[in-house]
Amino acid sequence: MQKPTIRYVVAAVLIAAAALGGVFVFDAQRRAAIIATKARQLGDHIEQSITAANDVAAAQQAYVAPGQPQEPWFERSATALQQFGQHLSALRALLTAPGALASLNDVNERFKAIVEIDSKMRVYLGEGESLLAADLIFSEGRDSIAAAIKTLRMVEAAEQERATALSADVERQQWGALGAIAVIWVAGLVLLTPAVRSAQAGAAADLSLLDRTTPAIELRHQEPAATIAPVTIDLDVIADICGALARTSDADSLRDALARAATALEARGIVVWLGAGEELFPALACGYDERVVARLGPIPRHATNATAAAWRSAQMRTVPADAMSHGAIAVPLAGVNGCVGVFAAELPQGRESDATTRAAVSVIAAQLAAILPAWPPPSASEPIAASGR
Repeated sequence: MQKPTIRYVVAAVLIAAAALGGVFVFDAQRRAAIIATKARQLGDHIEQSITAANDVAAAQQAYVAPGQPQEPWFERSATALQQFGQHLSALRALLTAPGALASLNDVNERFKAIVEIDSKMRVYLGEGESLLAADLIFSEGRDSIAAAIKTLRMVEAAEQERATALSADVERQQWGALGAIAVIWVAGLVLLTPAVRSAQAGAAADLSLLDRTTPAIELRHQEPAATIAPVTIDLDVIADICGALARTSDADSLRDALARAATALEARGIVVWLGAGEELFPALACGYDERVVARLGPIPRHATNATAAAWRSAQMRTVPADAMSHGAIAVPLAGVNGCVGVFAAELPQGRESDATTRAAVSVIAAQLAAILPAWPPPSASEPIAASGR
């Protein structure tokens, strides 16, 4: 991604996505906490209701216990019934499970029945009918309290299941939001990666000098920029490199010589392209990752880039550097049999227009043209211009 404006937009989108994700996660945590709190409160009220119901049952049984004073147990029963009713009222606002409200209404009806039974017990006891009171306590009274407790347990189980389902749904939403944010960030980082790429990764974009020349215009020699400091190249080193090239007998020694040439020219990398038919193929390279070089495809003869232009015209072509890319020089490998390939070097900014650097590259390319075997020649559909170098 070359345009700073696009990078800023992508960065803003990533920041906004992270902020929205944080808000959503915070809200999900808040909702999960509310669900857990309500479930805990509902469980507490149900347990306290059941405790109050058991207290009512115990107090009513003590009504008819021999030798027991009745008044304290009357008071305890009344207190327990009052607590039972209060907990039932508090439960109504906490119910969320389907059918739970209907079950609570059933418990409330049984509570009314328990109150009526308790009143009858007291009447029987006041009339001295202890047997009738005992029969009522251990039949209708006990059954009503047991049924109410059973229904409350069912309500508790239904609400626990409902709370578990709601918590799982909130968790799924939370992970879904985090997944979406992760996808957005991965996509954003992929878009931003070319702007912060490493030197090795950035080599892939400039290896073949593709997509950096205007289709309608083939770049010619350029005058050195006034702001570029003069470049000093050790001609003895260049001569020694040419001698090493002349003595090469295998690919390894040729690569070593090219590596020395890259060091002398301060080149980021070098690619030697050889022509076969109507295409240029990367024959040798140094300074670039082998996997990147392996992915290079052939360059058609009619391609609109500096490498193909240098091959067609048998004249040097240069590519100016910009804010994001290095400059480059493409020099034809021209010999007695015509132009057999191109020597391409990627150089620091301004070096592609330096006369000393261009002369040194031309000397190395001329030596390469003398030792590299000629591949099948290109078609003669376009005349090869005579090299002025």
